[in-house]
Amino acid sequence: MAKSHCFYMLFPLPELERVVKIFQLDFDELINDTFTDSELVNFEKMLDSISAIFVQPIMSELTFDDFYPKDSESIKQRAFFMECRSSIILENLPDFHDNPFQVTYLIELLRNLDEVLIDTGGINELVFKKDYLESLKRHKNIFSLLPPTILKPLEIITTKPVNPIDFLILDVYKEFDRLQKLERMDLVLEQMGTQSEKLQKTYVAMKDERLDASLLLRKSGLNPKDFDDNLERLKFFLKKII
Repeated sequence: MAKSHCFYMLFPLPELERVVKIFQLDFDELINDTFTDSELVNFEKMLDSISAIFVQPIMSELTFDDFYPKDSESIKQRAFFMECRSSIILENLPDFHDNPFQVTYLIELLRNLDEVLIDTGGINELVFKKDYLESLKRHKNIFSLLPPTILKPLEIITTKPVNPIDFLILDVYKEFDRLQKLERMDLVLEQMGTQSEKLQKTYVAMKDERLDASLLLRKSGLNPKDFDDNLERLKFFLKKII
């Protein structure tokens, strides 16, 4: 695999710098929310080998003809590149097979960007964001490093839930039980890496123990509206897995 990848975007340079700065803070928060300090010690080498990001203008001497365009998309790629105003260079990328942190880092970075044209180096064809993400999904992400989730059987509740959110929480836990019986929790972990940060926080809050709405809200770190919205999203996300 090539060791350097270049992303080309329509963002003005100052805007791209702002987006990348916010992304880096959010990624640190995701890592700290997902793993304990003791777990992170074990992953220190992988974290340290994540490629540095260099935000920079596009070199004036660089032209589209310097690349290897994808034949089926060359016209679209050329038109897009001509409009690009900034770039990201990722150097010394570790092997994606060996570093789930780098895989998640790139997935989360691309989630913060609009369309991107990507040069993976050598004689590899240029790809747009969608194809690049598809290739990343073939590799393990950070959620593959979490211990298997052992779900307790859903307890029989003698009193009926009172609030709509209580019913929603029960529905989510029932989906956990269903997927546990089907042995699909590994697939949940794999696909969760492509979801929004808030959905991931909701999942992390619920995956290990059965809590009531107030404790889950506190554990997730979300505000009430975001927690409510992402409970609903988590329910439908789980339902799609069969």
